[in-house]
Amino acid sequence: MFFVPQETGKLISASDQEIDTFVKKYRPRYGKLYCHASYWVNLSSLKSNGFLQLRREIAFARRLEFTHIIIHAGTAKGGVEKSEGIDSLAYALNMLFKYEKGIEILVENGCHRKLAIGSDILDFKVLLEKIDRPERLNFCIDTAHAYSFGYDIAMQKGQEDFIALLQSAIGIDRIKLIHLNDTQEQLGSYLDRHAVIGKGTIGEKALKTFALHPQLKHIPLLLELPEIGIQEELEILNKVRGWI
Repeated sequence: MFFVPQETGKLISASDQEIDTFVKKYRPRYGKLYCHASYWVNLSSLKSNGFLQLRREIAFARRLEFTHIIIHAGTAKGGVEKSEGIDSLAYALNMLFKYEKGIEILVENGCHRKLAIGSDILDFKVLLEKIDRPERLNFCIDTAHAYSFGYDIAMQKGQEDFIALLQSAIGIDRIKLIHLNDTQEQLGSYLDRHAVIGKGTIGEKALKTFALHPQLKHIPLLLELPEIGIQEELEILNKVRGWI
């Protein structure tokens, strides 16, 4: 979930009573709870990067006892080389790890190119080398983003190659969440438009194989579906639950 709707750009409001009710009544129903930082938080930017906004979102998430917050790696806005963005991201994460405790930060792969950080999984290998406390840096892998960037996970060999890359670059143990998404876009399009599982270019069979891969099947899954009816959404969720 998002604590800052894109429509308003403002942190959602909740009274102390509402937060207390959530924590006491609803929080015990779940083990792990994931939220997503605002899309305009860009810790790789050399200019304004939304760092203070992110800290406000983290503070709110901690009050609700969320366990994880996911951030996009972002782009090296204002820079010339991608390496400048990786340096900026590393600096911001080191600051977060110094001051923020009690919530796990996951960096998500993207699908864009040029100055975008983290679409190329090898960016994360470089990032880890710049982190003061690398044991605190973990990742969320989005299948739609990976495919749109050019990792052909619709094919068995492509999946195996991608998983081998994840292992060598960051280690499977650092992947704490998979965004199991299909995409409307073609392989290597660099565009981010999700599709209903089974109605996109990756396909249901490939996504099921990926989710159940022996090296990945222990990792929690989240679906980020396009806007569809509630009944169709429930059917898709039940289908994926039936795989496990």
